[in-house]
Amino acid sequence: MDEQLSPVPPKRSMGEGILIGPGGIRAGWRFLIFLVFFAALQFLFRVCLSFIPSLHRLFKQANQGTLTPSFELIFESVAITTVFLAAYIMSRIEKRPFWQYGIPAGGAFGGLFWQGIIWGLALESVEMLILHRAGGYSFGGLALSGAALLHYALIWAIGFVLVGIAEEFTFRGYAQFTLASGMGFWPAAVLLSALFGAIHLDNPGEGWVGALSVMLFGLFACFTLRRTGNLWFAIGLHAASDYAETFIYSVPDSGMLAKGHLLNASFHGPKWLTGGSIGPEGSVIDFVLFLLSFVLFARLYRPPKKIETTLPESGVQGLPL
Repeated sequence: MDEQLSPVPPKRSMGEGILIGPGGIRAGWRFLIFLVFFAALQFLFRVCLSFIPSLHRLFKQANQGTLTPSFELIFESVAITTVFLAAYIMSRIEKRPFWQYGIPAGGAFGGLFWQGIIWGLALESVEMLILHRAGGYSFGGLALSGAALLHYALIWAIGFVLVGIAEEFTFRGYAQFTLASGMGFWPAAVLLSALFGAIHLDNPGEGWVGALSVMLFGLFACFTLRRTGNLWFAIGLHAASDYAETFIYSVPDSGMLAKGHLLNASFHGPKWLTGGSIGPEGSVIDFVLFLLSFVLFARLYRPPKKIETTLPESGVQGLPL
């Protein structure tokens, strides 16, 4: 009786081996293709917007260190559109559902999002109260009242939700999912969080201490992604942290000041305490609170058995913790 031989898989060339892995296109190449799509879409939108003088003025104001609600609403909407489009194109290439990149529609603005909101408001409030008790921060009087207060309170809330979606999905959505499938979750998280911090160095008033704080925030957001399985907690946390810092407590956020903030607040004392032009992100208090947040979050949010995602290059279903 003749032995039944298994078919021998065709040999790949060296070039194919570099580009293609067991699960298809290798993670590094997929990430690079995503970046090309993202950069091209960003460039296209920016070129179109540059022909509108009023938008050009908003962009110039932001480059000088002043955030306006109009800038946030327009440019963060552009950022969301471009990063979502680039990821959607990749989802078609990879033949996987878009939600697997960390932002399931079923969880949109649900329980995890509002838990993130509570955490963000609480963390910033604790930090500012400690800073106030240490003599480094004064609340001052109200800078807004009546209709103007309601207008800016609402418009900044919307704007910072857009910031949360744009920045979390850009750095911890498709990019994190893809690089994690090639190098592992935490190496990808460290790399992307370092990039997240470095990009903030372009902000007027920002410094390396603030960039390091932003990196630490990115790592904490990655930890929440790891424990919850999606980005909705991180989005709520990000939106509320920025809102509390910029609008409610009226201090610099990564070196940027907002037009239309609640208080006539002021800093006093050394930079290591207040953060100076960087804002509270440059304060030693910020680092201590985030380190404590890792411990508290680890106790309150236990690891699930697996995160519902697919690691194509490892052939493993689910991401064990």
